[in-house]
Amino acid sequence: MKIQGIFCALIGLLLLCTGSLRIFADTRNVYIGDILTLQVSSERLSIEELREKFQAFEIVEIKDGDDGYLISVRTFETGAHKILLGDKDIVINIQSALEDIQREDIFEGDTGVTKPGFLFHWRVLFYVVTGVFFLSGGFVLIKTFLNRKIKAPTHLQVFLRRSGSLLAEDEDYFVALTLYFKEYLESLYPFRMIGKTSAEIMNELKEITILAGALPEIQAWLKECDRLKFTGVKPSPETKRAHYNELVEIVKKIDLQNEEAA
Repeated sequence: MKIQGIFCALIGLLLLCTGSLRIFADTRNVYIGDILTLQVSSERLSIEELREKFQAFEIVEIKDGDDGYLISVRTFETGAHKILLGDKDIVINIQSALEDIQREDIFEGDTGVTKPGFLFHWRVLFYVVTGVFFLSGGFVLIKTFLNRKIKAPTHLQVFLRRSGSLLAEDEDYFVALTLYFKEYLESLYPFRMIGKTSAEIMNELKEITILAGALPEIQAWLKECDRLKFTGVKPSPETKRAHYNELVEIVKKIDLQNEEAA
């Protein structure tokens, strides 16, 4: 550290008698880079010898004075520097400015958090894309499941679609119509209907309490269907359609009773 101007810590070396030196000084701390000016009075020292004495310092200037020399020196090395002038030792103690700062507490830095700049993390992007993929996939699956559930035909709709596809010209019209009716009943109740006669079917249906009101109509329809199938009668298309319409009304009535009982 340089100090502009000249710091004078005067050490007067005044020759009072041959071979002896008297020293006086203005004392203060001397720091690295300070320019120290000394007045040296001695008939026995030449400028070259004076330079040699202060070879540990950087000599800034040497001036001839009326009573000796004025020498200005500085150094950038700390510690005590001993100089022998005549029979006297001069000790110059160079200090660092940091040594004068005494702190017993902890230095506190800025506690504020520095805000980071914009950082783009590809790993975060990967997680986001993966999450969106799974969410969209799950949404599609749920939507598909709900659509299937909503669009799943009821037992009544299945019966109407299948029985309504029959043509009046079909020779086995009543056989197929009876089969579809039996399948409809099996879809509703835990009984085996296919392969059983009309009397056996009625015995099974009598066990179902909610069908009590529809049993007479079911029995009458089955009896007429057996007559048309097994007596060799050739029913007209109108007769077939009328018998089909009767069955549709019976099935709708059964479906309504099941909904009310649910």
